[in-house]
Amino acid sequence: MSAFTEANRKAFNDLSASYNSKPWQHKLSQQVSDALQQRRDWLGVRWTKADDGGRDVRLLDYACGTGAITKALGPYVTTIRGIDISESMVEKYNEAAQSSGLKPEQGSAVVGDLLSEQVSPQLSGPDYQLFDIAVIGLGFHHFEDPALAIKRLTERLKPETGVLVIIDFLPFSDELAREREQRQQTPSADFPDMSHTIKHSGFTREQMQKLYEDGGLEDFGWHVLPDLAVMELKSGTKERTIFIAKGRRSPTSWGKLRNWFGSMQAQMAGQLSLEPDGRYGS
Repeated sequence: MSAFTEANRKAFNDLSASYNSKPWQHKLSQQVSDALQQRRDWLGVRWTKADDGGRDVRLLDYACGTGAITKALGPYVTTIRGIDISESMVEKYNEAAQSSGLKPEQGSAVVGDLLSEQVSPQLSGPDYQLFDIAVIGLGFHHFEDPALAIKRLTERLKPETGVLVIIDFLPFSDELAREREQRQQTPSADFPDMSHTIKHSGFTREQMQKLYEDGGLEDFGWHVLPDLAVMELKSGTKERTIFIAKGRRSPTSWGKLRNWFGSMQAQMAGQLSLEPDGRYGS
């Protein structure tokens, strides 16, 4: 674990005691939840339904925190796996999952880092592969290497159908500089200083689209939420704009060949059904 990742781990462990304890935190979580639920069809996932006959729909909640994404999308999937580098966040996630009636095999979180040089063998088994959807909720700007994050998460998706969703902020570099200065002058006792754990001051659409395409994803989609995210900190009110980005994992080489062969068969069948005068036969 790098020094920067370790700083994040410690900061979120310290934050866990007060996480989601303030009205603005609840409002922000609800804002993200509503945005995802309202755009379920747009996300492009085949969600579970009552008449699906037991089809498994798998969600990977990465940098899961206490489970805001899980709460938002849990009703539409059958299996949920959370991963976070913070032991305390994972503990609170599992407490919430159990209190909501979820069995561990249905929904649970573990401590882990998919971006480390050596990924834990615990995360290499089938239980952490072939997800229908993976989501990072407001954690992407904390990642040391966003390109690696997208690549590693894309590898965990089902080829051709698996979707990666990232919810984060548009650029806020000027605000971040002011926030760091304010934190040094007026430390906040009720909300720990998190500015040193932020690696990237937001992302543009162009940056995200390139990251997605370079990471092996296609069908890029983008939404900017109309309402600002408002954070009421002791150093002052912070406002940021939230975006949702999505992309679907590209087919494997075999999948591309299969798709090409299928299209050729369809084309040949259409040609063979034509009458000599160009009309389709009966």
